[in-house]
Amino acid sequence: MASTPKSKPSKEPPTDIIDVVRDDHHQGKKNPLASMPLKANARRSEAALKSFAASFIVTLAAVALVWYLGEARLEDRLASLSPGSGPPASETAQVGAIEAKFEAMQKQLDAWRRDQLTTQKELREAIERVSAAKPASDAATPVTVPGQPQPQPGGQQVAEAFMNVTPTQAEFIQLKERNRLTAYADEAIIKSDRKALETLVEYIRGSGSDHLRDAAQAEYMRVVRMIHFYQREDPNYRLPVTELFKGEPVQNEADLMPPHLFKLLADTKLPWEVRLRAAVLLRSSDAPETNARLIEAIKTDPILDVAKHAQITLEQRIQRRFRPFDIPAIDEWAAEQAR
Repeated sequence: MASTPKSKPSKEPPTDIIDVVRDDHHQGKKNPLASMPLKANARRSEAALKSFAASFIVTLAAVALVWYLGEARLEDRLASLSPGSGPPASETAQVGAIEAKFEAMQKQLDAWRRDQLTTQKELREAIERVSAAKPASDAATPVTVPGQPQPQPGGQQVAEAFMNVTPTQAEFIQLKERNRLTAYADEAIIKSDRKALETLVEYIRGSGSDHLRDAAQAEYMRVVRMIHFYQREDPNYRLPVTELFKGEPVQNEADLMPPHLFKLLADTKLPWEVRLRAAVLLRSSDAPETNARLIEAIKTDPILDVAKHAQITLEQRIQRRFRPFDIPAIDEWAAEQAR
């Protein structure tokens, strides 16, 4: 019986890597492809480690560089702040240039101030010369400027007499007189000075200039408004009765009689607060001469606040109002009452 020939294994290559691995396993052979994933993983781990090491080294280098630069700048800063060390040359040059500019500006300002002071001095001297100018003779024909008087505080107005007065000089004279009016008003407000207010009244009545008359009227109204609405006295002030009337049986304000208050109101040597308080207390006086004493204080007291409260007390007593310091109207009312 003929034997059937054995089939030879196929020499055809395997179709895929799975068949190769399977055949090698059956045949007991080691397949190099089986260890390929482990080697790949090892290579990737080694590359990652190298990359991390390189990154770490670069980071350390960057930190070292930053620290070195910061330390260098800190040393420069400390050196600049330490005693005996000066700023850099560029900064020194800039500071020197700025100081030079400031010095030049200061010199210009000083020169301008000197010129201004010289001009003011010359202007003041010119105004004084023009103010003191008089006509040389009757034959001389002075050039007068209408509306420019020569007032003298507290006295009568002097007639206009200017020679060769230019419009600019006339304007300066007018400004000088206007400043004088403002100074009178300021004094009347600050010191409550009656004399300064009376000077403004003289300007209003006797000035030959419409401009100065209006200016004096405006300053007068400013003074009156401030005196009328501003309370200079302490509302809690009370008379020191025992000091004012030593040896008399009076202890407080309620013990004072009208003669005591008349005495206090008329004594200008006493503090103005005493006279003001006496004027206020006379509101309830029953003495016949009370109104006359109050009117006298309104017209003559050197402190405007005292005159103001004397007028307020009079108005409360007679139940009639007057304009502040309207002496003609008050005199007219007193004359009517005396008939």
